[in-house]
Amino acid sequence: MHGTCYLILTLKRLCCFTLLLFLLAGSTAHQLVAQDREGPVTESNEPAPSGQQPLTVTEQVIRDVLEPLQRGIEEHDPAKVLDVFNHEQTPDYARFRDHVRAFFSEYETIRFRYRVLQVTSEKDTAFAIAEVDMAAKPMDETRLEVRRSTQMRFELKLGSKGWKLVGFKPGDFFTL
Repeated sequence: MHGTCYLILTLKRLCCFTLLLFLLAGSTAHQLVAQDREGPVTESNEPAPSGQQPLTVTEQVIRDVLEPLQRGIEEHDPAKVLDVFNHEQTPDYARFRDHVRAFFSEYETIRFRYRVLQVTSEKDTAFAIAEVDMAAKPMDETRLEVRRSTQMRFELKLGSKGWKLVGFKPGDFFTL
């Protein structure tokens, strides 16, 4: 009897493991299909390091702009956030800088998430569309947590230090 129970338990584990592998393989295939549907993305003209594929514009925008933006917001570091912007080409940069600093002075914990939907580029200009979710806990305990969720359109310019933001819509996202 004990040997039969052990055999049944082993078979159940094997079936669960096989099912898990099947689900993981299906999930990976689904992600690859979803990546193909993201929309028009052009390849970078930059030479790739030896043995590596060149990054797509989408990958460059995520690496140069969106990941540092997310880190800066979640680490409560206005300098990191402002560093992803081209100071000279961002309209009304000084006002935007003041909004970012005021925002950080009002909120202590900020969670920021994005999902890139589409990136298009032509020469040294790109546009990225992303779903953005943010939750911010105010320093004043009597105030409620702020939650914002929107589809943002980022405008970027390619410079010597990679892609930098020059604008985004809605422009009042960080306005209190």
